[in-house]
Amino acid sequence: MRRKTKAYLALAVGGLAVLAAAVLLRTRVADLLHGVLTGAGCGVSALGLSRFLGCRVEEKHPAYQKANEIEQTDERNIAIRRRARALSGTILQWLIMTTAWIAILLDAPLWVTLALVGAFLTKTLLETILTVHYQKVM
Repeated sequence: MRRKTKAYLALAVGGLAVLAAAVLLRTRVADLLHGVLTGAGCGVSALGLSRFLGCRVEEKHPAYQKANEIEQTDERNIAIRRRARALSGTILQWLIMTTAWIAILLDAPLWVTLALVGAFLTKTLLETILTVHYQKVM
């Protein structure tokens, strides 16, 4: 087994340990902590297990591993992924602003609206900074 595969297996086992701790400590800890432990345990164990199984398939089928490696490093696929991320970021940005307007119309607490507007402004500022940076680099 490769080192990466072992690390993912350890991650899965650690996630299951956290989940087991959540089940065992259910009556002794607050509901919030129990929920956090349960969610974290399930998420970490699922991530570790899926990555472990993916690595095992690649180890057993070198042709599949080579095809995945080529696909990950292919310039066309990289450009497609970057374009998809950019478009999804733009869509998410406007969904956040729509949610802020809905929060205003529903008389939600001010902090909710300000948090949504802050997320919108942070994304816009980060986009501007990265645009300037890439214009200098490229």
